[in-house]
Amino acid sequence: MTIELKVPNMACGACAKTITQAVIELDPKATVEADPKTKQVIVNTKVSESSVKDAIAAAGYPAA
Repeated sequence: MTIELKVPNMACGACAKTITQAVIELDPKATVEADPKTKQVIVNTKVSESSVKDAIAAAGYPAA
């Protein structure tokens, strides 16, 4: 399943890396594209969207 989220607080490459790590900890087989310029995160995973949002929020970046 592909999940597209807006993450308004993602401002730099370090933010994108933190978000990516949070999702990978949840689902090690997930693929994550986090773009600080567009504030968009695209996740390919088998985990639910709410779980992905929770993991990103727990890392300090609430997703819309």
